[in-house]
Amino acid sequence: MSVIHAPQEKTLDARILIVPGVLVLVLASYFTRLWFLQVVIADDLQERAQSTGITTVSKLAPRGRIYDRSGKLIAGLSPTVVITAKPKIALKNPEGIALVAALLGIDVKDLTGEINDVLYAGELPIAVYVGAPIETASHIAELGDEAPGFSVETQPMRTYTDAYELAHVLGYVRTPRKQDVERLKKMNLEPAQYVGIQGLERRYEPQLMGKPGTVKQAVDARRRPIRDLGADAPIPGSTLTLGLDTQLQHYAFQLLAGRRGSVVVLDPRNGEVLCLASSPSYDASLFLKGISRDDYSSLVNDPTHPFLFRGAASAYPPGSTFKMVTTMAAWLTGKFSMTRTNYCDGYVHVGNRKAKCLGVHRSIAYDTAFAQSCNSYFGNLAMLVGREALLKVCEEVGLGKPTGLDVPGEAGGTVPTPEWWAKNRTRPWSLGDTVNFGIGQGELATTPLQMACLTALVANRGVSYKPHLLRCVTGPQEGAKPEFVQPEVLGQIEATPDQWQDLTQAMYHVLSIGTARKSSHQFTPNIAWAGKTGSAENQKGRETHSWFVGFAPLNDPQIVVSVVVENAGHGSEAGAPIAAQIVKYWLEGRKTRPTVDVQSSLNSASSESNSAPLDESRVER
Repeated sequence: MSVIHAPQEKTLDARILIVPGVLVLVLASYFTRLWFLQVVIADDLQERAQSTGITTVSKLAPRGRIYDRSGKLIAGLSPTVVITAKPKIALKNPEGIALVAALLGIDVKDLTGEINDVLYAGELPIAVYVGAPIETASHIAELGDEAPGFSVETQPMRTYTDAYELAHVLGYVRTPRKQDVERLKKMNLEPAQYVGIQGLERRYEPQLMGKPGTVKQAVDARRRPIRDLGADAPIPGSTLTLGLDTQLQHYAFQLLAGRRGSVVVLDPRNGEVLCLASSPSYDASLFLKGISRDDYSSLVNDPTHPFLFRGAASAYPPGSTFKMVTTMAAWLTGKFSMTRTNYCDGYVHVGNRKAKCLGVHRSIAYDTAFAQSCNSYFGNLAMLVGREALLKVCEEVGLGKPTGLDVPGEAGGTVPTPEWWAKNRTRPWSLGDTVNFGIGQGELATTPLQMACLTALVANRGVSYKPHLLRCVTGPQEGAKPEFVQPEVLGQIEATPDQWQDLTQAMYHVLSIGTARKSSHQFTPNIAWAGKTGSAENQKGRETHSWFVGFAPLNDPQIVVSVVVENAGHGSEAGAPIAAQIVKYWLEGRKTRPTVDVQSSLNSASSESNSAPLDESRVER
């Protein structure tokens, strides 16, 4: 008998649902995560995927400004479009260099040369062209991968208001070359994107440079910036105020127009340089934009030698202006006498040889001999005092070595010491050499600046101060006070008040009755002052160099002038007229001109922004 069982109804067990439930939850979480990644943060993830690291980019610190003594801005800043290149990257793509050069309208060799000059920078961007037009810069920026390594920036760039007349004084700035980097590293300085090459720009690099800022950036695989991650603002350089007067500098260039020579003007009371003109000069602004090789070659090969800093780096025989030293040597040896006479028949006699004097003065004493520049008298005086006394005075007044002027490249001149003579001459020193030495000829050579310092020593009756262009430095901090340069003794001579009176009286007579009386009567009839003319032989046999040194006023010296004009004849013909007009301008032409307080002009300047865009308004006199 069969038994038929009814089917049993299955009950749902909760354990059976655990596995599919877990699977559903896992899939849901994956879906949610995928949606979050692909939709919510997709852009951020894409940026992160492209980013390969973080780089730090240096931001140029605005270079310190430079003002003249009256508050006129002479070296400022202006926002300028700059083409930069990463040298190692750019040089691997000559086609890109050619494209950029074509857009800039320059020779591809010049641009390649600029990039090679800064190859030490590797893959850091460095300026290779300054002052590109906006439209051109835009085209370069759009090149992208066609010109790898190139980019466009706006930077606060150096500008000069008197680029020609102040070229030798200020120098110029440029992107540093390898030798500049090595020089600054020795000074424990990290080179900025622009560094001083000559003049004050180089001498005061630590003060002017400032401290660059930095920007941290995330970069992609091609080292292209993605976003900024933070920044430190740059600290501007300090402000320099000079003792130099740019109006006087301009006037000196007018007086030297078409001539080769120099005008040096000092304040004898503290050594401040009021004027340091060297003619001809050159346009320093050419270097700011990157001078072409053709333009540079043209300046180098110019027969007038515009790069030559005639005021401080070129030495000439001082001629009769050196008779101040011969006078001091006579004091030193006890051989000086106001009443001792010498007979001048038109020649200086040395044994059976003779040298020509400027005139036939017959029986002549010191005062008239100095005023009339009698070589016969001073040649004989040199033989009386001897070589050693002349050398001793040269050493004490600072001749034969640089004065310490605060610009690079100053010459020390030549004083024929026994050591120098042994190295440079094969014959022994003779009595004729002593005569030449005593009248400022022969192997002796001095710079116009050295002779200005010597004249300042006479004006101060026994002390001269180290010449300096810088008057004060003011830090970039708000409310910073200027730090003034303190006078530093350069040379000293011990003499009695009567001896100084004898010399200054003789120098006064040069202008009242002597070789420079015509210039004095023409330009300074109402000013009592003192000076000395000189005519220096030159080795090429051409016309003599014209010298004049002097100080004014006679009894309260405020200004010292030293002038040399190459191949211009006697000192009375070129040097003295220029010096007389300088003295007249300084003592009479400036009386109605307002002065500007250093602190107030600096306070005014500090209110201007130190980064682009900049307002380069001047403080006019």
